[in-house]
Amino acid sequence: MLSNLINKANKALKNDSVYSVTLKPQLAPSNDPHDYMSLARYFWPDPNKPDGLPYMRKDGYSNPEIETIKDYSLLRKLFDDVENLGFAYYFTRNDSYVEKAVYRIKEWFINPKTRMNPNLNYASFIKGQDLGRRTGIIDMRPIYRMLQSIPLMRSSRKWDHLVEKKFKIWLSKYYFWLEKTSIGIDEKESTNNHGTYYDVQAIYLLSYLGREEEARKYSYEALINRVNEGILPTGQQPHETKRPTSWYYSTFNLQALFLLAERSQYFGFDGWNYVGPEGQSIRKAVDYLLSFALSNGKGWPFKNINGFEMNNFVKLLELAFVIWPDDKYLEALVILRPKAKLEQALEYKDTEWEDNYLCIWSLMTNRQLWTC
Repeated sequence: MLSNLINKANKALKNDSVYSVTLKPQLAPSNDPHDYMSLARYFWPDPNKPDGLPYMRKDGYSNPEIETIKDYSLLRKLFDDVENLGFAYYFTRNDSYVEKAVYRIKEWFINPKTRMNPNLNYASFIKGQDLGRRTGIIDMRPIYRMLQSIPLMRSSRKWDHLVEKKFKIWLSKYYFWLEKTSIGIDEKESTNNHGTYYDVQAIYLLSYLGREEEARKYSYEALINRVNEGILPTGQQPHETKRPTSWYYSTFNLQALFLLAERSQYFGFDGWNYVGPEGQSIRKAVDYLLSFALSNGKGWPFKNINGFEMNNFVKLLELAFVIWPDDKYLEALVILRPKAKLEQALEYKDTEWEDNYLCIWSLMTNRQLWTC
């Protein structure tokens, strides 16, 4: 675990490339280079229009054109780097990791030449439209990983408290945008994984900004709402299974539910074992997917165009065994882990197996999902 973490931190330390929204070759309709922009993943040129505009939806089929604008991938690299640098400092006390993390935070959020404006007005942008979409808010989803690593660096002599103060000002403006704009409000009201991840993002932002009582109340209400409205008594997640990539989204939303449960427990409510009025629960959602995972998807009653990838589900199953120590999860892991490793060997996944070690370790030691 530590070897893998330190290798990642060392790569982040040596990486001198620029992370900035100002690098993209195409500006958002605002013509402000500081406005973040990403292209809608499942939208393609309309063959019935001479210019192809506006783009049309083909759900489940990613348009490779999204890679032409790098804001999304650079934002994810930023979150990964600061996370890995922060946790590597925690274990090694190497101040150079903290110095690099501070540099990356300044570069993306504070430096007048390279900073991002505190909004996602043009995230998940459909060519031919004037604004982005509510679904683009999920681009900011992994910010919780970075926010968890920052407190670990404050003891370093290289930590810059003035930079953190300015960063919190940026986040406060972003949260105001998230909470008050029609884009943010619409995403919060989404019933599928987008709404769940909105809740996760909001809870971590409130907590990091020192608004603990708001975060506590939000986590309690969000956990109950997402379990009651997003899981059937059978464990099926109906808002995910109606997608053409139904297996992927069922697993993806379950990851968000795990994060909600951990946050609710952190604030004093046992979300792991909460049972809804019709018997809905997170554990039932795990068990529902488990039966199909063990049969390679045989009998899965929904459209599913991308197969039954095991890597992310296996990570959830490892955590499930820690939370609910039932031997059936351990026995299933013996069967499913080799399948997940094979997927990685065949390059279905670009993540490494060791990624889950730190996550499991943290859950076992203090019941928190540090980096999951």
